[in-house]
Amino acid sequence: MRATSSIFTLSSLFSLSIAADFNILNVAAKTNPSIVPQRAGFKLTWSDTFSQSRSLSGANWIYDTGTSYPAGPSNWGTGEIQTYTASSQNVYISPSGYLTIVPVRNPRTGGWTSARVETVQDGFKCQAGGQMVIEARILLPGGGNQDGVWAAFWAMGRKFRRGGNHGWPGTGEWDIMEAVNGGDTIVGTVHCGVYPGGPCDEPNGVGGRAGIARDVFNNYALRVDRTSSNWQDEYLAWSVNGAEYHRVYGADIGNAGVWSDLVHEPFFLLLNVAMGGGFPNAWAGIETPTSKTSSGYGMLVDWVAVYNR
Repeated sequence: MRATSSIFTLSSLFSLSIAADFNILNVAAKTNPSIVPQRAGFKLTWSDTFSQSRSLSGANWIYDTGTSYPAGPSNWGTGEIQTYTASSQNVYISPSGYLTIVPVRNPRTGGWTSARVETVQDGFKCQAGGQMVIEARILLPGGGNQDGVWAAFWAMGRKFRRGGNHGWPGTGEWDIMEAVNGGDTIVGTVHCGVYPGGPCDEPNGVGGRAGIARDVFNNYALRVDRTSSNWQDEYLAWSVNGAEYHRVYGADIGNAGVWSDLVHEPFFLLLNVAMGGGFPNAWAGIETPTSKTSSGYGMLVDWVAVYNR
């Protein structure tokens, strides 16, 4: 089935909540997607606007499917309960050129499917003396019962992929944006070192929070700054719509080797919407998703970009 089908076709074929599906598709049809903005003093080194086809570019993106990486921990290591697919039921380019990720509940079995994609390129890196910004324009829909919905824009160190999906959290993880349960708070976090404990207090990580509005597009960005000659003064900074809300310095981590793995190595990017798991469960104070969780609430992505200088 093509991603351009009407809400009624989607609803009848996939048993989506009509209200939820109407929300996502009508928002997508309101405006044309923006072009990737320029950043003064930076060079745009990679981007995707999702506007050239109805499916993801195989040159840019890999679909993660199933319930784990090969030889990786079950439930993606977080306790999430969905099965990821590459089906247009769960991931497609909308008529207006937005990447759309939609979790769907099977009305017969109660099981959930969703989608997770990662970039083919895994060499996103901030050079010594420079800066790098990773940014995406994303809409998180409001409404419905979203208990257990876990949307994320994030990155992992290339060593994780090259090491056979092993070595986390030592390979490094940047959670640029995580949002759970339909709430108006997002979290930006780093994971590093060893599990459990270590300089990033795993599995908690070192994180900060910011408030957002739903049903509108927001710009989520992470800036990597290596302009200092002292690794302890290098930092990672999180922002929403240009307003910084969280910063982690090398001195906060306090270990040169861990910081090097976290900041000096190449990374790849990921976008996904999980269902359930430790993070949304902790926020909700209950096991999620529940029988009342609405099908069809995920996220829309206008563009993703990487800038360097």
